[in-house]
Amino acid sequence: MMSGMIPRLAVACLALATTALHAAEPDLDALLERLARPAPDTTSFVEVRFSSLLETPIVVSGRLEHRQDGSLVRRVDSPYREVTELRGENVTVEREGSKPRHFSLNRAPELRGMLVSFAALLQGDRQMLDRYFVVALQGTDARWEIALSPRDAKLKRRLSRITVNGRDDRPRCFTLEEPDADASLMAIGVERPGDLPQPLEQRALETWCAGETTP
Repeated sequence: MMSGMIPRLAVACLALATTALHAAEPDLDALLERLARPAPDTTSFVEVRFSSLLETPIVVSGRLEHRQDGSLVRRVDSPYREVTELRGENVTVEREGSKPRHFSLNRAPELRGMLVSFAALLQGDRQMLDRYFVVALQGTDARWEIALSPRDAKLKRRLSRITVNGRDDRPRCFTLEEPDADASLMAIGVERPGDLPQPLEQRALETWCAGETTP
C-alpha cells in the first residue's frame, strides 16, 4: 500500500513544482496579449519626477488617452493644464496661457522611449518593443516586471532604463531612469497624488510599484 502511494506522491510533487515554475516565469508574448487595449482607451495617471537639482519632486496628474486614429495624448490637469499629443513622429504641446509648440520625437529621445513603450503595451506589440529595447521579464503572471534597456546609442545618453511594473493584465507604474540618476515615475490608474504612499519618496514609490506595499 505504502509503495503504491510513493510514485503517486512523487508525480503530485512534480506537478506542483512544474506549476510553480510556470508561475515564476511568465511568458512575454502572452502577457503582452493580455495587456493590449483596443482604442479608444483612457486612464488616469500621477507622475512624480525626482531631480538632484530639486529639493522636492515635481508632481502632476491627468489622463492618458489612446485614440481611435492611433494617436496618444497625455493630458495634465493639475497643477497646471497641458496637452501633449503624439501623431506618428510629430508632437504638439499646448499649455494653458502659452502658444502651441510643435517638434519631432528626434529632438526628445527620452519622450520617444516612454511613448514607444507605452504604445507597444497598449497594442501588445512585441516587435516594437524589441526594435527599441532589450526586453527582460521577471516575476509571476499575478505580479510582474518588464525591464526595457534602450538599444539606440542616442537614447542611451538620455535614458538608462524603463521599468514597467504591473499586476495581472494591468500596468501599475512606468519608471524612467536617466544616466545622471534622475528619475520619473508614472503611476497608472491613480487619480490623485494623495492616493500614493506619503511622503512621495522615490524608494517608497518603487516599492509600491513592485506591489510590495499598498498606499
